[in-house]
Formats: sequence, structure tokens, C-alpha cells
Amino acid sequence: MLARDDEHPPEPGDDPVKRELARELHDQVVQDLTAMLIDLENFKRGPFDIQSTVVQVDSVQGSLRTMLGRLRNMLYGLRGEDAWEPDFAETLRIFAVQYTARTGVRVLIRVSRDWPDPIRRPSAQHLYRIVHESVHNARQHGGAASVRVSLRLCDRFARVSIQDDGRGMPDDQEGLARPGMGMVGMRERAMLLGGTLSADTGPGRGTTIRVVFPASALTAQPEPGLPLQPQGY
Repeated sequence: MLARDDEHPPEPGDDPVKRELARELHDQVVQDLTAMLIDLENFKRGPFDIQSTVVQVDSVQGSLRTMLGRLRNMLYGLRGEDAWEPDFAETLRIFAVQYTARTGVRVLIRVSRDWPDPIRRPSAQHLYRIVHESVHNARQHGGAASVRVSLRLCDRFARVSIQDDGRGMPDDQEGLARPGMGMVGMRERAMLLGGTLSADTGPGRGTTIRVVFPASALTAQPEPGLPLQPQGY
């Protein structure tokens, strides 16, 4: 008896679970481990004293604790547990302090009073990775000295912006698609939030990443029918 076409299993490469797992492992584990290795390599080349060694060990311990928490969150997601993430704003502030201490780039976090807490863990993971990647790009590709991150709600939409004072990039798709920028992954995460991601950049004027999505993605399933990109943002 011949099997019907719609009974054929999907191709392995089309498995959405595998795609999600690959994205999370790359964004949440591989990148963090790479950054830790770079930091340790730089530390080996510098002068050694007790204070600098203690600071470096504390930094590595903090990074490992953060990574362990993210791996736990990934396991929650694989088990289908729609858990909640408390104190997301504080998580971003801790990241900002650690990043500034490690790189010298000043990262400022501004969160509106009406930003909900807690928020859905999957949404928190997507937003954290977008912020992390944008801040990394500001330093690595833009040579920025400071980055401002803003989270706010307006008209049933959540709006996240990451603005840096770097040298900017060519204002075209080629400039934003250069290797290592992570724009594809960030746009995928914005789409999974039910929204869009845009980049405003140009030589000599820094870069601003904007993410707009339904506010319901923070506290419930995204509402169907809402436009993805409101006017005037």
C-alpha cells in the first residue's frame, strides 16, 4: 500500500526544533564561550597581580553562572515549559555592568516604568540575544565608546532600541550583512516575537537597532491581526 505524500516525515533540515536548538546553542553557548576564551587569552598577555587575577576569576565565574542559567532555560523550552523570567531589566543591567568592566564600552540601560515583570522566558531570551549582539556589534564593528539600550511600551507595542556612538556602517544591505554581524539571527528573533527589526546607520553617525513587536508577546501569546510595524517609529 502506497503512503500518502502528506504522511512523509519532514526532511531533517526542515525540523523547526533543530533550527531553534541550533540558534540557541550558537547564540547562547558558542558566542559566550568564545568571548570567555578571548578574555582569558588577553589576560594571559597582561601583567599579573592578585587583584587583577581575582577580578578575572570573578568575571569567568559570573559568565559561567549566566551560561548555566541559559542552558537551564533551554532545557525548560525543550520540555515545553512556558516558564517566566523575573527581573529582566535587572538582568540587562547586570550584563551592562559586566560588559563595561570587561571592555570599557559604557552600556546604559533605560526601562520604562510600565515594562511588565515577569515576562515570558522565550521572549526574554530573544530580547537578551538581540541586545547582546547589537552591543557586541557596536564595539566590534563600530568602535563605539557608549551604547544606550531603551525598553518601553507604547500603543500595545513594545519597542526596544540599541543606539551607539560608533563610526556607523554603509547604509545598505551589504554593509549590514557583513560576516559576524548576526543580523539574520536578530531578525529571526524579532519575527519570533511577532515583530520586525530595522537598522538605521551611516558612516560617521553610529547605528541604531530598533525592534518593534506586540506587547502581548511579553505576557501572553502574540495577538493575531496586529500590524507588525506601526507608523511613526
